Amino acid sequence: GHTIGLSRCAFFSRRLFNYSGTGAPDTTMDPTMVSDLQTVCPQNGDGNSTAPLDRNSEDLFDNNYFSNLLSGKGLLESDQILFSSAAAATTTKTLVETYSKNSASFMTAFANSMVKMGSISPLTGSNGQIRKNCRVVNSS
Repeated sequence: GHTIGLSRCAFFSRRLFNYSGTGAPDTTMDPTMVSDLQTVCPQNGDGNSTAPLDRNSEDLFDNNYFSNLLSGKGLLESDQILFSSAAAATTTKTLVETYSKNSASFMTAFANSMVKMGSISPLTGSNGQIRKNCRVVNSS
């Protein structure tokens, strides 16, 4: 999840105006949030303006991100589907609900995940590469 930081409008603005070709905003997004974001990210803008990933505690690492998802205030679609998608009902919805109510549970799970990720050995040399841009394989 994205509990801290900002996102450029280019990464979420399609949710604000013409979601999935409907000519309307994403129905899973809170209408007040849609309106606020449409001001920050105008339909014909350059997409470079930013909005906080967590509207209520943008510079604080906390569990508010999960509460946002419960009320349709997930900025990125990839976040909101953790609660609002059909697949979430049998996969992630319960975790979102639990973490929204129990900060200690979220913090413990996050700490355990960080320890687990810390034990991953990256492939280097001819076996792999550390990318300069995570979206693109480094050029030779």
